[in-house]
Amino acid sequence: MCGRFASALIAGHADSVEWLRIERDAPPPDWVDSWQPAGGPGRDAKLDAGSDHRPGSGRSPGIASGVISGLDAAPVGDWPPPSWNVAPTQRIAIVVAAGASGEARRVLSARWGLVPRWWRKPLADLKASTFNARAEEAAAKPMFRDAWKFGRCLVPAAGYYEWTGKAGAKTPWFIAKRTNRPGFCFAGLWAEAVVDGERLVSATILTTAAGPATRQLHPRSPVVLDEAAFETWLTGPSPADAALMLPIPDALTAVHEVDRAVGQVRNDGPHLVMPAGLGL
Repeated sequence: MCGRFASALIAGHADSVEWLRIERDAPPPDWVDSWQPAGGPGRDAKLDAGSDHRPGSGRSPGIASGVISGLDAAPVGDWPPPSWNVAPTQRIAIVVAAGASGEARRVLSARWGLVPRWWRKPLADLKASTFNARAEEAAAKPMFRDAWKFGRCLVPAAGYYEWTGKAGAKTPWFIAKRTNRPGFCFAGLWAEAVVDGERLVSATILTTAAGPATRQLHPRSPVVLDEAAFETWLTGPSPADAALMLPIPDALTAVHEVDRAVGQVRNDGPHLVMPAGLGL
């Protein structure tokens, strides 16, 4: 499954967006001083590259930005700040198909937890868990089938978290894709509804059976799209959909233990994804 992830997507120029690359001892970008974490200023967030955020590390996590290659997307309106500890119901950045031929894809702010376009009741009445949707079932499920047909999206991420062990002593793991690019994209679905009298954009992340590289952490994995499949996914449905519903390839999967601080949603910052123990 995917119940927590790192989404380091920020607005760049008027016609582009940037993806943060996490680096050791990198100087902070000029926007750091005004940055507030996705959950608000009450969250524990430190981005000063001169401080040691990880006990025993001796070095600091830093962040550097770079243009997202392959997304061809432009930001629309206000959208969430970068976060390394995104939880369900928080705002996430999603990439959707262009509105017309020749236009760039759009980056929208969405609630993580899909609310179908036909929903008319108060949001508080939505009791179903909709932050993940099983790829094998989404096309037929009433909650997701409209979005499967009309609401394909990409969910940019730097990686996601899974936990192992007994309650009260769980070990968190960060799973990422070995790539020269600063991140990758989950396959997602999105919808726009009018809820409690206001327009609400929301999204879910599709999941599939985990591969051998992560199966010991959880039997399910988010669907991670190859860059060459972005357009096919966004413009579907397509007979090729089933072939796209795959996790990160085993040979490209990177897994390492991280600090238990990530278990508290109030904690945020790039130090959360830094290795804190074993790697798999």
